[in-house]
Amino acid sequence: MKTGSFDKSKAFPKLAHIYRSIMIRWARLTRGIDGNKVVFCCLQGRFYGDSPRLISERLHERRPETEILWILKRAAIKRLGSSIPDYVRPLVYRSARAFKEQATALVWVDNYTKQDALIPAKGRQFYIQTWHGDRAIKCICYDAEQNNIKRVEEKCDRVVTGSRFGENMFRTAFRYKGEYIAAGCPRNDILVKNDPEDIRRVRQALGIAPETKLLLYAPTYRENSEVIPKRAQMDLNRTLKCLEETTGQPWKCLFRAHYHSKGIDLEPVKDRIIDVTDHEEMSELLLAADMVLTDYSSCALDFIVRDLPAIFFIADWDEYVSTRKVYFDIRQTPLMTAADQDALEALIRGLTPEKARHNCAEIRDYFGYYETGRATDAVCDRIIELLDGAKKP
Repeated sequence: MKTGSFDKSKAFPKLAHIYRSIMIRWARLTRGIDGNKVVFCCLQGRFYGDSPRLISERLHERRPETEILWILKRAAIKRLGSSIPDYVRPLVYRSARAFKEQATALVWVDNYTKQDALIPAKGRQFYIQTWHGDRAIKCICYDAEQNNIKRVEEKCDRVVTGSRFGENMFRTAFRYKGEYIAAGCPRNDILVKNDPEDIRRVRQALGIAPETKLLLYAPTYRENSEVIPKRAQMDLNRTLKCLEETTGQPWKCLFRAHYHSKGIDLEPVKDRIIDVTDHEEMSELLLAADMVLTDYSSCALDFIVRDLPAIFFIADWDEYVSTRKVYFDIRQTPLMTAADQDALEALIRGLTPEKARHNCAEIRDYFGYYETGRATDAVCDRIIELLDGAKKP
């Protein structure tokens, strides 16, 4: 590019940011802050789920007069269709309407980062962050990046946590200096309660026979490639066979891919796999499972509250940490890890319910868990307090 030429890739994002900032300021100036409006978003509008959904539904039960809006991508709105509750007003992600509604809502609830144009009005709006992994392995936000991009999460009014590890992580990842709602992660409430009736309901919806055991395989993605390397993938056929030989029961696999990951061949076990990648609620899958296998996903650290085994298959650990910063060496923790297929099967053969419970207790102590099973209500308590104390414009 010649010196002084117009660089559209840099100019257009700057112009868009200026436009959104002006639009947000104008909306607040002309419409004020609506003391009865709460806006929710999950993973940049990809899902109607996770902790934001649970808070949204419970808030409607407890305070039905609240105006509840959800920011969703067009594809998500189309996919969800009539399953979006009647009391929810959907907004298209990154649309002018979505920015205006957020600009004037009293409360924001999110589980991912927001656009930097959306700075909450200090003392007038309240941003509650329910990040989608309280005990992350991979470094996130400021901890992961070597740039000076400012993050809205610095301006949070409350961050929801379920562990001492999470509190420390958010202090650096968000540069957050405020208070916590320290009652656990709302999406984990159902796992803490571990109600047999909830387990039966979810398994029945998935079409699983009562006598069949379920392995949840949930690999994450690689920083330098959307395709997960072959050597980083376990042999699912051998793994399921080992589980059946060890337990004497039939097993099937729930497969949940990260939305960035590709390259896993399910053909050899297609008759024993249920692809649940598009299932809205990861917590339901964790509730239905009898064991979790992953590589570097923190979902296994949610599953631990059920006192059931979670194993990390880390065959490409050295390569992985060369491209992505991590908070700790997973091999130096109580987490069960396997560096190859033989090690994985040896772990499975040596498992007993007692060993699994003991391992889970060690993990909870290591990370300082304080999941209570009432996190959803704890967040709603704070939101209702704010709504009841506010006046509509």
